[in-house]
Amino acid sequence: MKLFILITSFLLDGIVSNYLPLNGIWNQLFTITSLIIVYPYFNGNKREYYKYSFILGIFYDLIYTDTIIFNAFMFLLMARIIVKLASVLSDTYINLLIITLMLIIVYRSVTYILMVITGNLIFDYHSLFKGIYNSILVNIIFVITMTLITNFISKKFKIKKSSY
Repeated sequence: MKLFILITSFLLDGIVSNYLPLNGIWNQLFTITSLIIVYPYFNGNKREYYKYSFILGIFYDLIYTDTIIFNAFMFLLMARIIVKLASVLSDTYINLLIITLMLIIVYRSVTYILMVITGNLIFDYHSLFKGIYNSILVNIIFVITMTLITNFISKKFKIKKSSY
């Protein structure tokens, strides 16, 4: 189940980016937000979860970006944030949305700041906020839809899943 969700979201990032413009109002981060969905399926095995996150980040770097190891460490940071937030929040849809919002804000902010530091972008609050709010709606829809699907499959096939 874990691999299915991660691979599906990874492939969806590439497929959807072919049909939606990168500067449009639908900036997807399906691979990162899928880390939220798969966390309960690791049943408390944080070490394995971090390994999967890091490896997924490496593949994301190799396939979708020109950065070397940057997204691997970003995915590891996102996994750490998920683990910390999941330890204080319960397993509800509202908390799922909160974690998704936090991940989008942190990921977009850190990548934007690093792009400014390296000289690839000129700092502009408007651009930063536009990148964040353009990512929110489509990723929330994705997380809720995938969570509903995975919860249904988990119950039907009795797949063990821990709550946050």
